Amino acid sequence: MAHLHYYLDGLVHFFAAHSRHGTHSPFVYRLVDEVIYPNRVPGEPSDKEERLIKRLIDRFQPGVVYTLGSGPPPTSSIDFVIVDCAALEEPATQVEALWPRFHAGSVLVFFGLHRTTAAKALWRSTKAKPDVTVTIDLFRAGLVFFRSGQAKEDFKIRY
Repeated sequence: MAHLHYYLDGLVHFFAAHSRHGTHSPFVYRLVDEVIYPNRVPGEPSDKEERLIKRLIDRFQPGVVYTLGSGPPPTSSIDFVIVDCAALEEPATQVEALWPRFHAGSVLVFFGLHRTTAAKALWRSTKAKPDVTVTIDLFRAGLVFFRSGQAKEDFKIRY
C-alpha cells in the first residue's frame, strides 16, 4: 500500500510541477537549466542522484560537505548537507541538530523525501523555517537554499 501512495504522489507531483519555463525566479531558472536538466556528459556519474550532487557541488563550491549519518558532524558552519531520508533513523532530529551551523549560502539536499510520512513531515517543516528562502521539490530529491536577499519561494520542478 505504501508503494501505491508513493506512485500516486509521483503522479500528482508530475502534474503540479513545472519545467524551467514555469519558474519566475532567475536563480531557479538558471539552476534548472544549467545543473538539473542538462544531459549527462562524459566523466559524470551515470546515477541521476550522484550526478545531481556532483553538479550542485561544482556549482556552489562548498567548503564543508557533510552526508548525514556518515560520521560525526562538523563543529563549524556547514555549506552543503546530503540527507537520505530513507536510509536514516530519525532524520528530522539529526537535521535539527545541524540547524545552527547553516548560514546564508548553505545548501541541503534531501533524497527520499516522499518515501515515508516522517520524510514528508521533515520536508514540510524544513520549508516552513524562516531562514529557508528557496526550496525545489524534484520529487526524487529536494533542494533547500539559504539565500540572503531573496524572497521565500517554493518550487516543484519535473525531474
